[in-house]
Amino acid sequence: FNDQGNNTEQPADDSTIDDNDSKIEQEFAAWHNKVGFNISTISDSLSPSERYGLQFREDIDPFHSQYFVTDEQRQLNNTAAEEDWDLDEIEQAKAVEEARAIEDGDLLATQPHPVDLPQQRILFLREKAMLRSQKKRRKLTGENWSVRTDSVHNLPYWFNSDTGEAVWDKPAILAELEAEEKARRFMWSSLPSKCLIHVMPYLIPYPERMSCAAVCRQWRVAATDISFVKHVWPVEMGALAMDRSKLATNHFCCIADAVASAVPGDTIELGDGHYWVNEPGLTITVPLRIIGDENDPSHVVIELSGSIEWMSGGGWMEGVTVRRPRLSLEQGREMLRVLNGGRVDMAHCVYNNEGSEGAVIVVEGKGSRGEWNDLVISGSGEGGCGLLIANGGFVNMSNSRVSNNAD
Repeated sequence: FNDQGNNTEQPADDSTIDDNDSKIEQEFAAWHNKVGFNISTISDSLSPSERYGLQFREDIDPFHSQYFVTDEQRQLNNTAAEEDWDLDEIEQAKAVEEARAIEDGDLLATQPHPVDLPQQRILFLREKAMLRSQKKRRKLTGENWSVRTDSVHNLPYWFNSDTGEAVWDKPAILAELEAEEKARRFMWSSLPSKCLIHVMPYLIPYPERMSCAAVCRQWRVAATDISFVKHVWPVEMGALAMDRSKLATNHFCCIADAVASAVPGDTIELGDGHYWVNEPGLTITVPLRIIGDENDPSHVVIELSGSIEWMSGGGWMEGVTVRRPRLSLEQGREMLRVLNGGRVDMAHCVYNNEGSEGAVIVVEGKGSRGEWNDLVISGSGEGGCGLLIANGGFVNMSNSRVSNNAD
């Protein structure tokens, strides 16, 4: 009895459980004697869930006791120990197989005399060298490439019989050979681009390389190849920590180095990021182009300390924002000075001189000029102006804005 006076259910004792088990065993024995040992009958008497559980346990995840595994391993060891290997019979079978292979030509059996071995080695090396030279000749002439048809898409493709390589496009060696054949037929106007690009670096971009670009379309493509463009790494790419001796050709870690190595007509390309130009700034004495992001000049920012003095007779700047660093201590320095008959044309650029005094841009001297489109000039200091044109300078501006400058 519990505290409330209600009866509680008493657990079954061991004798009751044993009686139930014995009844179940007797019932199963009677059923087994009635139907006999028939697998199909037993399987049919099971429910679908019981049949699935039996199949899972037997086929998918069988359970083997440790005794079963040990006993099975012992039987396998006994079986292997009882087997006798007849070595003589095995050797005889091998001899018969080798004799058959020799007769069919599948196996070459020789017993050279030791005196003949050096000569055989020389013959082997000669044949090996011949095969290697033939393979190299096929590689240089393109004979190892052939056109085949894809069985799935029914499209032609190129297959290399020596390497097993398969490509859709025509192999480079065949394209080069066709270009050479065309050049021999049509002479100078059809020289391969590879040869022209190798020759063009020996020419000055302006005016020599520009004159070559006017010969024909092939020469123009070679004269304006991307490999001639000078690339400057931004600060975000770790430019300040780069080893200059390990940079690739026409790659620089600052704009000053690119300008110092520039020759007339060179192009300096600036990717998205920031570029620092320290004192005294940049002095440009040869015609060149500085290209940034023409769609959004705010992506390419030059942090200028000092000023840019443009004294060359030609030049182009596009898609660049030039501004003062926040900690700049400049006093009365212009950002851009076009002097001594210099000329620079600009498009899609921003000049912001906030943090410094004086004019933003000065065009001074007879012959100094510029054609400017979509230019923003702002941030002149006290006593300065956005744009100062003096002593015969000339500027033609369109779609430009001069704003936020001191009186």
